[in-house]
Amino acid sequence: MPSSLSGPPRVDALERVQSFLRAGLVKIADAARQIDAGVVLSTPSLAAVWALNQLRVTAPIGFEALVALADEQLTGFEYRHIVVEDQQSGAALEGQFASAGWRVERELLMVLAGAPDRVPDMGVVADAGEDEVLEVMARWHAEGWSPAADELAQLVEFGRRASRAHGDRLLCVRSSDGRVVAVSKLRSHERIAQIEDVYTVPEARGRGYARALVSRAAEFALGGGSRLIFIEADDNDWPKELYARLGFRPVGRMWQFHRA
Repeated sequence: MPSSLSGPPRVDALERVQSFLRAGLVKIADAARQIDAGVVLSTPSLAAVWALNQLRVTAPIGFEALVALADEQLTGFEYRHIVVEDQQSGAALEGQFASAGWRVERELLMVLAGAPDRVPDMGVVADAGEDEVLEVMARWHAEGWSPAADELAQLVEFGRRASRAHGDRLLCVRSSDGRVVAVSKLRSHERIAQIEDVYTVPEARGRGYARALVSRAAEFALGGGSRLIFIEADDNDWPKELYARLGFRPVGRMWQFHRA
């Protein structure tokens, strides 16, 4: 992986990453409405997809005010899904939402800012077709929380819409019989790139495929002129450790609060 981005993350990296993510969701939602605190996304055509039916808060806010705002702005939704970008608010709200019985998730945003601990064999990485990537993504969704058939179909369609809308480069690793066993996506716009949806099927894990995919995607991003390359990781799971070994450094977090 090239190391031309070595050095500490830029001061404005977090803001640029969050803006990139926000704009990407607005682009594919059925409707997006700006409010003083942030943006409300609504997508009745994919009602089961939390990412497209949410209140996304960019300004500082307290717990009671945020719950009231969600009830006001998400009237008619089947659930309440809130994403908090503000770093101070998110950290303070995490315990309050958990105590109130909400599902809490914390995402770590990491920017490529250094050299990897070692360069993997990237020769195993190839371009992939849309359908074969979506088939593997369906396995990922089913593995995580066993959604109902209609929910799974909507999640797969969300992936299709997002990749088409953003012109994602779809990458994969294939087994000896040609089956796709690991995938990732590279999403780029205006010199910013996101490495997204890195996943390996259970029977092919432990072979360095995720390392190879992320490294190749970063190489492609740099070659395409991107100057800010980032990846999003569950702050409570192990992949963030792999990304750190590949040269990614934390620049901030996002908090998701969900109530059925």
